[in-house]
Amino acid sequence: MANTAAKFGFKHIGYLPGSAADYQLSTRLISSANTTSIYFGDPVDKVANTQYIKAQTSTTGIAQGIFQGCILIPSTGGAPTYSPFYPGAAGADVTAYVQDSESALFMAAAFSTNISSTAIGNGISFTTGAGSTFGGGFSGYTLDQATINTTTLSPFQVVGLFGMGGNFGGVGNGSDFTSANNFVIVTFNNERFKTLTGVA
Repeated sequence: MANTAAKFGFKHIGYLPGSAADYQLSTRLISSANTTSIYFGDPVDKVANTQYIKAQTSTTGIAQGIFQGCILIPSTGGAPTYSPFYPGAAGADVTAYVQDSESALFMAAAFSTNISSTAIGNGISFTTGAGSTFGGGFSGYTLDQATINTTTLSPFQVVGLFGMGGNFGGVGNGSDFTSANNFVIVTFNNERFKTLTGVA
């Protein structure tokens, strides 16, 4: 059955086989001067030469992790509160939660045409997309099949396909990997703990 287009960013689903599960999220900072929203499931990267993070837009950059919500003081004031997304305004610097375990596995949707099993082991990047403030503030990022490669230090690597069986069995939307908009399992490839150089 053909898939229905769905955008939800990078959904954490587990860890690479043989890796110890690490359910602790890292905390990072978002500058209160950052006017760009960050949604649940967005890849994030570092604002150069600062301690802050932002939504990642560089498709060949080093992944800093996947955004998993934040604690913020609303720009209108009040007590600190949890939000699944950063709305682009806050009354003070924001504490962000990030999944940056080197062995983390994520599920994400293909941007348009299907990603097939021949991509397993290849590098891949993403297409940015606006998230939604409704239904949990989920990301609008998808995997860009046009970036599949074996030569570039892409931020992610294809590990499997949802619905393929084995560790990645499943039914329903996204499980038809012969049609467009299928769901793909990836892990970090070029990530802050895996890069051979420091991150500015």
